[in-house]
Amino acid sequence: MSVIWERPAPARRGVDLDLERIVAAATAVADSEGLEAVTLRRVAADLGVLPMRLYTHLGTKDDLLDLMLDTAYGQVESPSGTDWREILTALARRLRAVAQRHPWLPRLMGARDPIGPHGLRLTEHVWQTLHALDPTPATAAARAAAFIGYVTGALQQQTGAPNDEQVRRYLAAAVAGGALPTLARVFAELTPTDTYELGLRVVLDGIGAAGGSEPDRSQGTGRARR
Repeated sequence: MSVIWERPAPARRGVDLDLERIVAAATAVADSEGLEAVTLRRVAADLGVLPMRLYTHLGTKDDLLDLMLDTAYGQVESPSGTDWREILTALARRLRAVAQRHPWLPRLMGARDPIGPHGLRLTEHVWQTLHALDPTPATAAARAAAFIGYVTGALQQQTGAPNDEQVRRYLAAAVAGGALPTLARVFAELTPTDTYELGLRVVLDGIGAAGGSEPDRSQGTGRARR
């Protein structure tokens, strides 16, 4: 089965409809109601067309999710510069900024490969940055996995945190009773931005300290998922 970017654009007919409008409508639904609310039927209704019209542009809902993910990646500018740490720090911050506008983004980041043009651009930027640090393929792969894994996981955790005021009050009271002193201090002293930045610093410290090594091939030769 071909991916959405391999297919030719269909001829326009009737209502002016293209992938850009479809993705924009789906993104608006996800931003306001969550990813679960995104269905082809709902998007078609918001666009004022029959659901079958979308199938002239999309094969499945997976195509739509891939396009939404890549469009969000398109909002992340590739950092410039020569210092690998500054580049990755800027990229992590820009991804977080986009995730704050689109809270569903980290979920798709963790579930779908970045196969669209913008996702591949960002992936190339990460690999190029780390390859310049150490061209050993195994080391570059491990460093890229550590960076991408941290950013994806941290953003998933933060966007999945309770945003209901009543839940936040409950948690604040639950950790303030004296039985959970470490958590109480964390709640009192650290913001979500603090925890993201501190975790990023730890990961980048580890990336900088990692040395080159060859992979252990004793467990098979299957390709690792990037």
